[in-house]
Amino acid sequence: MNRRWPVSLFLLLLPPAAPAVAPSCQLDKLPVGEQKLGPWIDKRNWLDIENQRLTLQSATTFMPAWRIAPATDRTSAPLASRSLEDLPAVDPLDGKARNLGFLLDSRLAADGIVVLRNGQIVAERYRNGLLHDRPRPLFEATRPLLNLLGAISISQGKLAADKSVSRYIPTFAASASLRKISIQRLLDDNEHRAWSPEEIATWRQAGGWTEGWGDKGVRTWIAQPNRWDKPLAGPDTGAEATPEDDLLAWVLTESNGRPLARLFCEQLLLPARPEHEALWLSDAEGVELANGLALSPRDFAKLGQLLVEARGNRKRTRIPTWFIETLLASSGIRAGDIKGLAKGSELRYGFVHLGGTPNRVALIGTHGTSLYLDFDKRLVIASFASYPQAHTPAMQALLEQVWHSVERGLKPARTR
Repeated sequence: MNRRWPVSLFLLLLPPAAPAVAPSCQLDKLPVGEQKLGPWIDKRNWLDIENQRLTLQSATTFMPAWRIAPATDRTSAPLASRSLEDLPAVDPLDGKARNLGFLLDSRLAADGIVVLRNGQIVAERYRNGLLHDRPRPLFEATRPLLNLLGAISISQGKLAADKSVSRYIPTFAASASLRKISIQRLLDDNEHRAWSPEEIATWRQAGGWTEGWGDKGVRTWIAQPNRWDKPLAGPDTGAEATPEDDLLAWVLTESNGRPLARLFCEQLLLPARPEHEALWLSDAEGVELANGLALSPRDFAKLGQLLVEARGNRKRTRIPTWFIETLLASSGIRAGDIKGLAKGSELRYGFVHLGGTPNRVALIGTHGTSLYLDFDKRLVIASFASYPQAHTPAMQALLEQVWHSVERGLKPARTR
């Protein structure tokens, strides 16, 4: 005699399915390494430009860091097969016709470049040991991302643009100088104090970038009495790192009630759907340094894609619409120029609004590490470079030519 059991009974007997686990920001503390790489490179010279193409791929040898683990449910896409080598380009240094590979290798000293169109990797190129999944420090190119986190904090009510820095850091409650610095002025990122070379050197020592400060940490340096009692140095190019960077990092941490690495992960990294681990270098006390973010080339590009997608997409992004519109707004007739870039280029929140073709924005680091965004064409170009000079017109002209070469040479296929 056949007996048929009700399907509902079988379903009741099955074990309950495990709930879907949402990606989270898992942070692991990494101790400092041996602080020595080979017989010639140590803590004294690891940041010399001649060594950076080697040392930046092993930053945790010289600095402690927080590791942001990648999501376990995401696999890395295969390497893009489209070549960038022979794309036509014009060398801005002599005006001669070259190819893009020559500019990247011989002029810009670029070790990695990733190109996204409509969120898809269409081309990538790596040199000198840099891999698509290896995080490399952004250094000064981190600061615009901190300004973006500040804008998000304002939109979420964690910061008020017109309030002073001292309101958010109890240590500075009695500082008359910091009461004069509003959150808006800090995020504008176009001025800094008249720091002496000696002060910049000890600030860097306090962060652990170089030897000599001990284990006191960067916040001890920032909070020293009368530290901020000095005049402004005039207009800032936005290129070089200054103590204002770590001041902003402290404000973000206090106002949001969480470490900087976790704040970045929750607000920007996870929404960008990263493929690989990220690092945030810290001082000896474990405090994340304002210029310590390290990303893989692909995940750097994905951050750019997140900004592109934020335009007009209020429901799926934490990035305020007003921030994107400020970056894209047309330059006025009195807009200042940035040498090496198209006329009408100007700094906005640490990003560069590019002149010429509308709706183009760039994030440019001191030695050529950059992120290029064309919002209309949904084109993102991320590059890691070690240009031998710091933020020169020639470097910026080279970047502009690289962007043009990629844009012309990798046009999307026409659909019938």
